[in-house]
Amino acid sequence: MWYTSIKNAKRILNSLEEKKWLTYIPGKGRGNVSKITFPISFQTEVESYVKKCLQNEQLDLTAHILRLPIPQSWIAKSSKDIRRLFGYQEDTASSDILRSFISRPVTTLHPLKVAIAFEAHVIEQLGDSLVKYDPLTDTVVPHLAHHYETNDSGHKWIFYLRKGIQFHHGDELTSTDVEATIQRVKEGPASFSWLTRGIQQVQCNNRYQLTITLKQPNPFFLRYMASPNLCILPAGVPFHEEDWIGTGPFYLKERKKHKIVLAAFDRYFKERPLLDEIHFYVVSQEIADLVNYTVDDDVSTPPLQKQEIESGFRYLIFNHNKRNVVRDSHFREAIYHLLDMEMMASDLNWEKWIEASSFHYSRSTHHAKEANKIKPSLRQSSYSGETLQLYHLDFTSAKQEADWLVERAQTYGIDLKPTAFTLDEFVERSMDGEADLIFMGEVSSLDPHLSFLDAFYNETLLFRRMFPDHALHWIDQQLELVKASPTTEGRIAFMKGIEEKIRSDNLLLFQHHPLKTRTFHPLIKDVEFQSFGHLDLKKLWIPH
Repeated sequence: MWYTSIKNAKRILNSLEEKKWLTYIPGKGRGNVSKITFPISFQTEVESYVKKCLQNEQLDLTAHILRLPIPQSWIAKSSKDIRRLFGYQEDTASSDILRSFISRPVTTLHPLKVAIAFEAHVIEQLGDSLVKYDPLTDTVVPHLAHHYETNDSGHKWIFYLRKGIQFHHGDELTSTDVEATIQRVKEGPASFSWLTRGIQQVQCNNRYQLTITLKQPNPFFLRYMASPNLCILPAGVPFHEEDWIGTGPFYLKERKKHKIVLAAFDRYFKERPLLDEIHFYVVSQEIADLVNYTVDDDVSTPPLQKQEIESGFRYLIFNHNKRNVVRDSHFREAIYHLLDMEMMASDLNWEKWIEASSFHYSRSTHHAKEANKIKPSLRQSSYSGETLQLYHLDFTSAKQEADWLVERAQTYGIDLKPTAFTLDEFVERSMDGEADLIFMGEVSSLDPHLSFLDAFYNETLLFRRMFPDHALHWIDQQLELVKASPTTEGRIAFMKGIEEKIRSDNLLLFQHHPLKTRTFHPLIKDVEFQSFGHLDLKKLWIPH
């Protein structure tokens, strides 16, 4: 709401009338209301304004309009021009620029605060870790460190840094920067300080060599060092999100509330990105779905689609901090059978979907839901018709799933009130004291085992926030066994045990593994998915 004086309001109305933007008819006499008449419809005005912005190539103004909750059909006529303007372009300086859309403003780019998949993906473009996890071989490979070794006991690790690696501001990376980064993580929030909890000492042997001494041997230690949250930052420069200094293949050229620009780092120690810049504009979800990565091309070429199973899952979790019926195992059992994913998929007309019963789709199997058990479980529970708060992300798909559950619950006498929350509210935990049940999703990095640990250790995520203390205590004990296991098979066995505990107690209800479909112009080459289900931006290129 805006407030202005009557005098100023009349002045503004007269000015708009002079421009023929409206007709103002003041109401004369008591009880006679004033009238404002617009010469053209709002839809026509929006279409005309978008067309004007596109003709003048005013990207920021166009993106501002596209952030508004306007129907997709209103800009359908201009969608080709939008793709042309926001897609790939070669500017006058022969710079290859790709422009794309995101549906949410960036919350944070702090490596020790990040909790959103896209933001974690951007951090991976800006910074590098000592080593990298290779999902194809399930091994850790050299990166900033060209070599590493450990002693027989596994207590000491020596890392040898590549020479000549430069930060974005020009300084060379040295062992001092690694030491400072590890110390920064140790002193940081518990969400990520667990990565360095087992480190007893960091010793800089010389400019390019350091020794890390552990409190006790940890077969999983190298995987910790590969975490994007442990990207190496310069020791002598205080961290600022708006002036992000790392060693990554891109540097942060511009960051505004509704726009982010990544530019290729010419002095990157490995292969330089093939694109020069990538611009991300924040628009509404509808527009982001309509306009994908594209190319300015006069030829009408049908787009290509690339689909991949997201390394993550959607779930419904119960808030055990609330002292109410969600703590009742019989009630949770009723909701388990109520949330029939086969029925939901059919009712919502999902063409393809993958049922989830695990954190990773390779471990998921079908678990039958039995509607005839819903009423008996409710009768055994303490539920007495009270309204429960069902929270979901303010995404269209999340709202559809929540509305489906609300409607189905009503047929069994369960009263659920749906409420949407934003990613900002998720990070700020503003809904923790209100929500009884929450629809949410978890997305893995390239390393599914490290992500499994992070899911439970990261205090920003809902597992640590919503699970009961006794369950977290048991899970923490099992996670120690996961970390101590020297083999992949051993870790998976303990992870399966944790998932079975979650299922048997209905601490959360697994839903499905999302299928990510992205549309591309055929000229965009080497489209590959990277961490968190996003694209490997370093490899994208367009022949011209």
